[in-house]
Amino acid sequence: MAWYVIVLIVSSALFVITSIGSLIFGGMDMDVDADLDIDGSGFLLGDLISFKGLIHFTIGFSLSLTLMKSFTLTSATIGVITGIIFVLVLFYLYKFLFEKLQQNIKYTTEINNMEAEVYYWNDRLKTGEVFITLEGRPVTVTLKCEEDIHFNKGQKIKVSGTRHSVHPINH
Repeated sequence: MAWYVIVLIVSSALFVITSIGSLIFGGMDMDVDADLDIDGSGFLLGDLISFKGLIHFTIGFSLSLTLMKSFTLTSATIGVITGIIFVLVLFYLYKFLFEKLQQNIKYTTEINNMEAEVYYWNDRLKTGEVFITLEGRPVTVTLKCEEDIHFNKGQKIKVSGTRHSVHPINH
């Protein structure tokens, strides 16, 4: 088996592992960092020269050599060009998907009549914490109540307020 076939298998396996890992453990990791500086053309060089960029280049390069079944100057040149095309196409595809996902997420600041689950309640201090689903994930929010009410852990209640502090309603 030629070395470029082994490189193709290894880089493809790394691509699958990192993609599945990103989806399961880290949301969708797009290698897009908000703190990177953009040069005059709006091109993020740091996003292209990354671990994922190297994997994409390696897949394109080794795939070309595997399809040509040889390593010559011509096949290496075509492999380099194909690798660069893979990096650019997948970079812009990731960037496009990331922008589309960002548009779908609405940041909730006001909480009105939402169901929450009591996580912790202190009767003496009349304060505690509840779980509320915001942006599709459970978030703990401080629960405050002026009245003498007892809440149990796991109890479902309706709350209103902000994402930092809520109060029970209909109690």
